Amino acid sequence: MKPLNPPSRRIAVESVTLVETACPPRWMGRILFPGERRFTDILIFSRDGQFWAIPAHCPHEGHDLTDCPLFDGGKLICPVHGQRIELNSAALKVEVDNGRFNIPLPEKGPYWICNTDHEPSRGEEDSEALRQMREETEKLRLANLKQEKRILAITRSMDAMLKESEQQKAKLKEAMGRQQALSRFIQRVLDTMDDVLVVVDAEGRIRQVNGAAERQLGLSEEAWSGSPVDELLSPEDRRFLAAQLPSLPWPAKSALLETIRLHKSYSGEHRLSVPPRQRPGPIYWLKGNLLHSEQGKLEGAVITATNITEIKARETQLRLNAKVFENTSEAIFITDLEGTILDVNDAFCDISGYRRSEVVGQSTRLLKSGLQDQAFYVRMWKTLLSKGYWKGEIWDRRKSGECFPMLLTINAVADERDRLTHYVAVALDISSLKHAERKLEQLAYYDSLTGLPNRFLFKERFEHESALALRNGTRLAVCFIDLDNFKDVNDTLGHWAGDYLLKEVASRIRNCLRKTDTVARFGGDEFTIILSNVADAAEPADVAQKLIDTVGKPIHIQNHQIFVGASIGIALFPDDGRDFTTLTKHADAAMYVSKAKGRRTFRYFEDHMKEEPRQRMVMETQLRQAIEREEFLLYYQPKVDCVSNRITGAEALIRWRHPEQGIVSPGRFITIAEETALIIPLGQWILRTACLRTSAWQHKLPEFRIAINLSAKQLLADDFIDLLDRVLAETGTDPGAVELEITETLVMHDIEKASERLSRIRDRGIHIAMDDFGTGYSSLSYLQKLPVQTIKIDRSFIHAYTGDPTSEQAALIKTIVTLGQILNLKVVAEGVETREQLELLKFYGCHEIQGYYVSPPLPEDEFEKRFIEQRDS
Repeated sequence: MKPLNPPSRRIAVESVTLVETACPPRWMGRILFPGERRFTDILIFSRDGQFWAIPAHCPHEGHDLTDCPLFDGGKLICPVHGQRIELNSAALKVEVDNGRFNIPLPEKGPYWICNTDHEPSRGEEDSEALRQMREETEKLRLANLKQEKRILAITRSMDAMLKESEQQKAKLKEAMGRQQALSRFIQRVLDTMDDVLVVVDAEGRIRQVNGAAERQLGLSEEAWSGSPVDELLSPEDRRFLAAQLPSLPWPAKSALLETIRLHKSYSGEHRLSVPPRQRPGPIYWLKGNLLHSEQGKLEGAVITATNITEIKARETQLRLNAKVFENTSEAIFITDLEGTILDVNDAFCDISGYRRSEVVGQSTRLLKSGLQDQAFYVRMWKTLLSKGYWKGEIWDRRKSGECFPMLLTINAVADERDRLTHYVAVALDISSLKHAERKLEQLAYYDSLTGLPNRFLFKERFEHESALALRNGTRLAVCFIDLDNFKDVNDTLGHWAGDYLLKEVASRIRNCLRKTDTVARFGGDEFTIILSNVADAAEPADVAQKLIDTVGKPIHIQNHQIFVGASIGIALFPDDGRDFTTLTKHADAAMYVSKAKGRRTFRYFEDHMKEEPRQRMVMETQLRQAIEREEFLLYYQPKVDCVSNRITGAEALIRWRHPEQGIVSPGRFITIAEETALIIPLGQWILRTACLRTSAWQHKLPEFRIAINLSAKQLLADDFIDLLDRVLAETGTDPGAVELEITETLVMHDIEKASERLSRIRDRGIHIAMDDFGTGYSSLSYLQKLPVQTIKIDRSFIHAYTGDPTSEQAALIKTIVTLGQILNLKVVAEGVETREQLELLKFYGCHEIQGYYVSPPLPEDEFEKRFIEQRDS
């Protein structure tokens, strides 16, 4: 082709795109020639700094020339017919203005002539083709002149029509503008909604969503347009809706749309999906209504979704609170600011005896017992108003009229503006705890096994009787009794037999005395007696002989006939001493002399008996040497779980391997060790040895925990915590595998310091157990103050149980176990020797047992063989 006529106009090239993949690269665009209605696609080439344009399609049959290569620097050949187009002669020149392509054109067309020459290989000459092309072009030009006149007439008619069309178009544009403005306004309104809005078509596909959909669900129209609306629902909800649909005569493409169509409208609770869609999203309340055209044809549906996740969470919390309110064992009642009861739970009704209908609307004065004065309530309300809560013990009255103690907590409830609106009271009936506390307080002064006064009550009575004796100028005698051969009974028949023997001996001793006399059990097989109003020094001798004769009579235990004797020491007040310590010490010295003289006899204290301290000094010296020579060894008594019967640990018990006397039990030297402070180095040896052994056993039994007895001197020593840390580090022992056992009397030496020291020990992960629980100063206040995790029921309570679950002994055991459960403490029973005792403890919920029923204390190697290696295998 080649350009015709000189250029007079310029037309812009539109939709210009660079074709980088062609060789050489070129631009593709389109132009609209004057008088034509259709665009012509062109290709623009760059040659020698100038730009030339040719048609993008072969004029022969319209084949695409976009990717055709240039030959000989400026020749383009159709890949189908071989038609050749040369840029030098057939292209239009292109101008570049501000980065845009423009083509200058002559005033009249045609604007280029396409050469239809073929390659010489086809047997045609270029000159002949050019001549024919020019002839055809001339014919076309003449035909165009005729056509121009016709077009001119049509153009004038069209101008009038176009003018009218432009007017109509302006009106239509104005109407469309108003419609678009209204649509944008409606869209803005929809986008400001907090509720999600989704419009679906008749196939259940999403057509439109509002801004809330994107804000809350990540739903944009671009991403979700055309997606099934059911994909917004969780799989469970989709299956649920599909299952509710009846059989339909057409395939259900959307369970949600079909549900709306079936019911004309739909509302329900659903969990919507959020990106990624597999992840469950918030909970929404869906409402769907059908969408019809003006002619009534179904176009789809409009669905709104309100986020009710927070409301559901509040509902769940309210249901949980209601469950807690109704099912808690503590009484709960709610009042207004005037004290009028608004609501109560079932526990309140059970405890108070009132029905709910009887108390709602009534004042809390209905419950007043009258046992607290007005000042008590003034202080309570003052605290409640100033602090917002009050907690304490209070006596209330049941419907039956019975007064009972309550542990009451009152909390003030305020609204969002911090204005008081209600009071909520939580009350716990502590009648049983009070009874248990009184029982335990009583046990603090009486021996639980024999029912005799213990050391504390004995001392109080001595001080009372000695004061009377001084005032009246009379005497009193203190007798110290130790049973002969008692240890043999324990070792051969077991502790249960020893306990039975002690109770029988206690009964015999009481029967030998007057009501004004006092007999007490200090512990073990030691009894003490106060004989008041002694007329002369010979009178205690008659009582002592009567005691020896009575105690010496045979005692029948099952099929065994047991004989025990009594060695008695007597000290007179004020002859042999004026204070409790001196007099009991002298009576004890006299008893040791009577035991040394053949037993089953009595001796008065004499000055030469003060030699006893010397003998104790000898024992102390031997004890010191034994510590230096490490003549001690540890026995281990296992502890097992009541339910699973699995071993949980053991208690480390010291024995003295005396070079002359053989194995010596701790009862013979621990007291001296404590009195002489030798318990400190001895305790260090016990602690280190037990920890070292435990560290090795824990590799085989990870749950194993060793229990180590702790004396007051050890606990209160200034360097004990440092020692404890050092031993744990050196032995590599896990602190959680160590349990230190203390006694109630131990902490009484200095309750504040002991509590602080025990708290520091517990902070290290070491467990704290209270040993011999119930035989000392047990009370709720002490248990709450001390950082104790375990209580060990004293063996005397267990031995007192003879198999009757309705007995007082069983009730006492239950009280202690229940107390431990209430205080969230582990309960361990010592001295378990029969299956009946185990079954009772298991029934009451005791956690662990220890005693001859499982095993007596064993040497290290035997314990390891029976309980560690056997368990490990």
